[in-house]
Amino acid sequence: MQHEQSSVRTTLSRDASALNLVEFWKERADIEIQEPRKTAVPHLWQWSEISPRLAVASKTVPIEECERRALVFANPGLGGKPYITSTLFAAYSLYNPGESAPVHRHTPCASRFVLEGNGGFTTVAGEKIPMSRGDLVLTPHGCWHDHGNDGTESVVWVDVLDVPLIEALNSTVFEFDYAEEGQAKTTQSITRPSGYSTRLYSYGGITPTFVDHQRGSVDHSPMFVYRWEDTREALKAMANLPGSPYDAITVEYTNPVSGGSVMPTMSHRSTLLRAGEKTVSQRKTASSVFVVLEGSGTTEIDGVRFDWKPNDVFCVPAWVWHHHEAPGGEAVLYSVTDSPSLTKLGLMRKQGRTNDGAIVELEAA
Repeated sequence: MQHEQSSVRTTLSRDASALNLVEFWKERADIEIQEPRKTAVPHLWQWSEISPRLAVASKTVPIEECERRALVFANPGLGGKPYITSTLFAAYSLYNPGESAPVHRHTPCASRFVLEGNGGFTTVAGEKIPMSRGDLVLTPHGCWHDHGNDGTESVVWVDVLDVPLIEALNSTVFEFDYAEEGQAKTTQSITRPSGYSTRLYSYGGITPTFVDHQRGSVDHSPMFVYRWEDTREALKAMANLPGSPYDAITVEYTNPVSGGSVMPTMSHRSTLLRAGEKTVSQRKTASSVFVVLEGSGTTEIDGVRFDWKPNDVFCVPAWVWHHHEAPGGEAVLYSVTDSPSLTKLGLMRKQGRTNDGAIVELEAA
């Protein structure tokens, strides 16, 4: 009887495979997991190691070949995919003087954070935006944009996009067929006055009533540039406040109209760690990418310590314990997280440890 049943089960398995079916009872343990799956792993990319390679690329890879010259962060846990976490794509991009990328648009949301050089620019929806170190520039879903370098030295920035998330939804589309009045063009005409975003939206709590704030097809910030001097001034003004034991002095770049994140899928932030400060350990279902702008310090992620310096990039995958510390002096970290996506799906959860090691719910899904 037992042999007969085994034979029937073998036939069932063979038939299921032939019919493109999977037997749930064989896969149950892999499906009904008790905690978020750990795929991406914590990792640090050191600028001192990558900068020379980026310089080689700038001399040997012509812009005509690559259009957008970038070295993309590939998380060691993701099997060679060009993703820094399971939901985020990031890269160092370099443009030599006089180089530019042709106008294009895409379904993923994108941002760039400037690290090196002056003279870089991005033109978004007819607004040409000069870029300097620490500036955050948005190129949201569906907005035509081009970028390049009008200066006399190379410029470097960090791009962050939600490509893996959009790819998982099978919705990735890049378009390059830009035209004006029926004529194909590789650059946009400038249709907005200089400093347009800054003039309209850089005054906290004050929003103009005489313009249409919808700049594109989806809900994102109409302010396409956030200047570093404004962010640094805000961090300095808050430096003597208690801050958060988990996030120190952290500010979020927000949509000046809605007050929400600048993009529907990603939140962009800057964190000031005061001299000697050590945050309390936390974990969350969101994953994050960090870029070091000022100072040096250490972040412990899932029990591994990563020492960082200016222009280094590191990632904190979802649901791993981590904390930051700046033992030698002030430090500033810029970060991008996928938390808005998780919040919209009802999946955002955050836990922290108390000073005695107990786990507390900081944000429940």
